[in-house]
Amino acid sequence: MADVDVLKITNLGKSYPGVQALKGVNLSFRKGEVHGLIGENGAGKSTLIKILAGVVKSDTGEVFVGGQSVEIKNSEDASQAGLCFIHQELNLVDYFNVMENIFLGHKYPHKIIPLIDWKVLKRKAEEILEQLQVKIPLKAPVSYLSAVDRAMVAIARGFAVSGEIYFMDEPATALTDIEKEKLFTVIENLKNQGKTVVYVSHNLDDVLRITDRITVMRDGTVVDCWPTGKMTRDSLISSMIGRNLESAFPGKNSNPGQIVFKAKGINNKHIHNINMEVHAGEILGIGGLVGSGRTELLELIFGVTSLTSGHMLLDEKDYKPASPKAAINKGIVLVPEERRKQGLVLDRSIYENISLMSLNHLAMTGFLDHKKLKKESEEAGRNVRLKTSNYSNHAGTLSGGNQQKVVFAKTVLKPPRMLMLDEPSKGVDVGARFEIYSIIRELAASGTAIIIVSSDFNEILGLADKILFIKEGKQTFIIKNNNMDQERYLNYCYGRAK
Repeated sequence: MADVDVLKITNLGKSYPGVQALKGVNLSFRKGEVHGLIGENGAGKSTLIKILAGVVKSDTGEVFVGGQSVEIKNSEDASQAGLCFIHQELNLVDYFNVMENIFLGHKYPHKIIPLIDWKVLKRKAEEILEQLQVKIPLKAPVSYLSAVDRAMVAIARGFAVSGEIYFMDEPATALTDIEKEKLFTVIENLKNQGKTVVYVSHNLDDVLRITDRITVMRDGTVVDCWPTGKMTRDSLISSMIGRNLESAFPGKNSNPGQIVFKAKGINNKHIHNINMEVHAGEILGIGGLVGSGRTELLELIFGVTSLTSGHMLLDEKDYKPASPKAAINKGIVLVPEERRKQGLVLDRSIYENISLMSLNHLAMTGFLDHKKLKKESEEAGRNVRLKTSNYSNHAGTLSGGNQQKVVFAKTVLKPPRMLMLDEPSKGVDVGARFEIYSIIRELAASGTAIIIVSSDFNEILGLADKILFIKEGKQTFIIKNNNMDQERYLNYCYGRAK
């Protein structure tokens, strides 16, 4: 069954002004397989998917479904060809409820046109959520949902219409480990039904675990396609970036100095009796499972939420920020998990985004010094290895990795006293990830105190000098990161010393 090509692409090409996004791509997907599609940001994966989804039109090439040539001009053509898509960007309507979002963009069943048959719609929505093994109130506005539940609604929308080939673009990025396992079970069930799943992800461990074959793209071309069993994490990385990546993390170079930040028995609704200190040039990792209170701890320090008891000290002086602005004025900066919603203004220029936190510095006379803004923004961009041809472009036009670099550039334009990072490499490819790690190390070497939260165990183990573990908002251990492995790390996350 898995030897039959259900989708074949020949000589696919697409160019934009100054950019050749796809160059003669030849690729095939077999019936009943899970096919991994990987590559750095800008490799051409998203352009390929947009062409197959009918969002953009290719310049050259042909698409065959079931051996028949098809022309995909819009999403309806794609749906009729049996292609279903779960896109990386959730694109949910906040004031619509769960049921309405699941069927967004699909034809609603009608009793009598134009009256929608809500009973049929409800039954179908319940069937989809049951298939995904999740329970979400169908009438709840999605604006009220957690990030995990919003991601599951977006995934559910991909199953609103039955198809033969399912394209999943970073579907597990916002999921907990439990939700991810449910998704993997669904993928396995689709495979057993003879469906084809194309799984796009930067998480190479997931790709190696669930796929049958893996295609690697680089610079708009296909460079490798092999059975998964013949590939390793190292070989995938080498194929993606075109060179050997000797180490996933830059060498440690921090030399901790004086104490920058200290917390004594801090508490609020989510955080209970945390004691911690971070030195200049030190990287403190916050260990714990999703939902353990890691992000809530950063938000408390950043002034998003209020302290109810305990004390915080910054450079040995009382620190109790009333707002994030107050924290920033004191030199404490947070790079948030959701960069597109919380870290960037996507429809404004790269210049404007980089300068957002430094406007007072750039307007010393009361008027914004645009010449100084552009000069210092470009210098900050170079310092974080930002790849762009024009800083006047909107931030939303950049790849995920370069968007994250803009957020970093914004924080280093005026170097912070302490930098807090929440999932700094989320949705970022391995090449850009190494560059981001290098930036973090360089900031630490310059004397910045750093706190990092990450769901990637290796990220904490590879970067942190010491790790503070929390469970259910409570501190459990503080451990120096000396040769700690994943098994020990996970035991500490569960509150078990080993």
